[in-house]
Amino acid sequence: MPWLVAHRGAMTEAPENTKAAFDKAVFYPIDGIELDVQITRDGIPVIFHDKTLRKINGNTKTVSDYTVEELRDFKWGLWFSNDYQSEKILTLEQVLLYYSPKTRLFIEIKSAPNRPKKTLYEKLPALVTKLIRDIVPAEFIDNMHILSFDKNIINLAYQNDPDLNYVLNLKNPAVDLTALEMDILQGSCLAYNKLTREIISFFHNHNKKVMTYSCNTRKIIKSAISLKVDVIMTDDPGSVYGYFSEALQKEY
Repeated sequence: MPWLVAHRGAMTEAPENTKAAFDKAVFYPIDGIELDVQITRDGIPVIFHDKTLRKINGNTKTVSDYTVEELRDFKWGLWFSNDYQSEKILTLEQVLLYYSPKTRLFIEIKSAPNRPKKTLYEKLPALVTKLIRDIVPAEFIDNMHILSFDKNIINLAYQNDPDLNYVLNLKNPAVDLTALEMDILQGSCLAYNKLTREIISFFHNHNKKVMTYSCNTRKIIKSAISLKVDVIMTDDPGSVYGYFSEALQKEY
């Protein structure tokens, strides 16, 4: 049966990729949390999605323009609501320590926001895999999944630790699927509006999982389940877990 995963936490209820969003997500009967990892100027993996900090402090600098201590001075939830202005940026270390015993984690490693940061961001795969091995209890290791839209990032992570779960995000479903390095992948992830039966059959025929996002309505949830998608990511777990349970009972 498919898993229901909170995309960036319960991001419709609290600012995405924050402790508040993750805490709200695990309150519901979900199967995992998806989150985004970038790197600071001083080499610390932190949780943030966007290329720039425009919605955080109004400028176009990136996470990697600051040290982790500098980033801790910003109000990471104020853009969402005054109620969340005390939210601080999370490090990946903090997330693994607190949430890996609670639920599955789908850790998306982001690509460099610009060419000058490429070398810095290429350090992320090794840092992420090492943190997982150092922090996550052995019995929860298989619940950790590393995702990226960047095939090079997946390859670098795999070279550092070939025994973790790797998922390639697909922007374009028309990509030559036969050219993918299927032996290193647990599966693939793509937007729900790009799902086709042909893509799902291709991955399932190779014994790989298919993951999709962002499934936020009853109709989309029902459709994804009927297509036999393995992981369904939603921005709104509080609203859709009822639809999800209902559709599961009818399908399975």
